[in-house]
Amino acid sequence: MLLPDRFEWKSAPMSSVIYPVCAIPIYLSLIFSLQFYMRSRPPLKLRTPTVIHNIFLCVLSFAMALGVLIEVLRTFVSTSTNATREILCDLSAHAMRGRMAWWMYIFYLSKFYELLDTVVMVLKKRRLNFLHVYHHCIVLPLFYVYMSTNMVLQWILVVANSSVHVAMYYYYAMAAVGVKVWWKKYITQAQIIQFIIDLTATWPYPFLYFSASGCSGSMRGWLFGQAVGLSFFKLFRDFYLQSYTNNKLKAQKGCGASSVPKHVPDAHDNNKL
Repeated sequence: MLLPDRFEWKSAPMSSVIYPVCAIPIYLSLIFSLQFYMRSRPPLKLRTPTVIHNIFLCVLSFAMALGVLIEVLRTFVSTSTNATREILCDLSAHAMRGRMAWWMYIFYLSKFYELLDTVVMVLKKRRLNFLHVYHHCIVLPLFYVYMSTNMVLQWILVVANSSVHVAMYYYYAMAAVGVKVWWKKYITQAQIIQFIIDLTATWPYPFLYFSASGCSGSMRGWLFGQAVGLSFFKLFRDFYLQSYTNNKLKAQKGCGASSVPKHVPDAHDNNKL
């Protein structure tokens, strides 16, 4: 059922493993085919579609973050005992069958829609790097595993990721219409902090999972998520240091204080997480 109050993952559209498994090769084939097609053609401007796309994702991200937070608070308030364990483990098996699971499902679907980020970049003949493509490929199976194993703990990742996306897609929308945002640099820092939160806040899971009362989800899913989070943290940290720190030091040493360093693309120019 797609109604929030009656939502169940198993009966929802695109809940089969075939969707994330097939989406990855289709996505890779499409973007590389488009790159080949655009090789001898001028870049497309796509200003209006880009603005609409980014505003939609900005609003959707805000709705997902707020929706999940409201359901977490509602679960916490309505649970008389072990409220903390309920929002981390879903002991009563209700969280992943109602509104909270519905918002997480919308988040899962949004990762398919976000594949259009890359399509727009290719049509504009923007440079793609490994981090951008890797991110879009890996989040599909990651959140499929979370949904299919009833990993209620994923609400932490959904809220953190969606919150960062509000600022990030707002920046993209402003950039598309030519408005400069002074806090662009801090979005990358927020993304790195997001991964730290994702990793540290979910560490209690093994203790809860192997405790006497148990916990929903799976250890394999948790380990998969930790591996992905660590890889994101390292890749974004390396990209940030390369874009803002190393190049700034090189510019200061090589050109002197009076020179103006060239623009260095950061994670937002090529990566959307």
